[in-house]
Amino acid sequence: MSHITLHAPAPVAMPRGAAWAANAFAALLRMAQRSWEMGKAQSMQMRRAHEAAALRRVAAEVSRHDPAFAADLFAAADRHIGSADGQ
Repeated sequence: MSHITLHAPAPVAMPRGAAWAANAFAALLRMAQRSWEMGKAQSMQMRRAHEAAALRRVAAEVSRHDPAFAADLFAAADRHIGSADGQ
């Protein structure tokens, strides 16, 4: 006849402050995520503003030869900045 001995480990109590530390870390992660998202949104706005400025420079150069096309380019630059929400 063979015998099998199983040892049941003693229950381990949660370390003091573990819940507080987990909540603090989760709050830190949420804050970091909000900061990242705000930076990303600002970066996109700046990129769109630079692109619109470049398009306005092209429109100013074209306006001497084709004022109607230049007006379309100026309007497109205005729409480009305003279309950040619709992306």
